[in-house]
Amino acid sequence: MSIILETFLWVAIGVLETYFILAITSIVLYWLMHFEVIGQGGALFKKFLAFLHYITEPVYAKLRKYFKPIQGFDISPYVLILALAIILHILEKTHTALAY
Repeated sequence: MSIILETFLWVAIGVLETYFILAITSIVLYWLMHFEVIGQGGALFKKFLAFLHYITEPVYAKLRKYFKPIQGFDISPYVLILALAIILHILEKTHTALAY
């Protein structure tokens, strides 16, 4: 039974870590474009931005229902990052405890 649980935790951690990285990448690229450190780029870069938007926006939209923008500043990406960090910490501690 613990092998199945360990495998499930391992997969869940991998998926959430990947999503965590994509969300951080989305935030960083947004800020870099906002402050004109980087431009809009070529076609491949625009496709990557569209992919990031497609992956992250549904979660941001759900979070915006509960966390409204503060003076026009959207905090939903940061709430997501914080929630993912907490969930990942709990899952990794659980996975470590099961391994021993």
